[in-house]
Amino acid sequence: MVDGPERFNALRSRVQGISQRMLTQTLRDMERDGYVKRTVYADVKVEYELTELGRGQATSAWQLVSWADDHLDEITVARARYDEASQS
Repeated sequence: MVDGPERFNALRSRVQGISQRMLTQTLRDMERDGYVKRTVYADVKVEYELTELGRGQATSAWQLVSWADDHLDEITVARARYDEASQS
């Protein structure tokens, strides 16, 4: 969606492990919040694309993803520590 409109199945194939129901709900929520524009065509084709607001949010999200990638080792250790403590 960052590079332009995408169809539902294309989005679903890019998001590993997401159910159809969860993706549908997420897209509806994003549309409601003004991040995504949904376009329905006469041939039953539906495309989703980021709005200007959504593109601004995507920039912030990519910064967070980059930060998380840079700190993945620390995050993995923290998760393991938490999981171990919660099992006790």
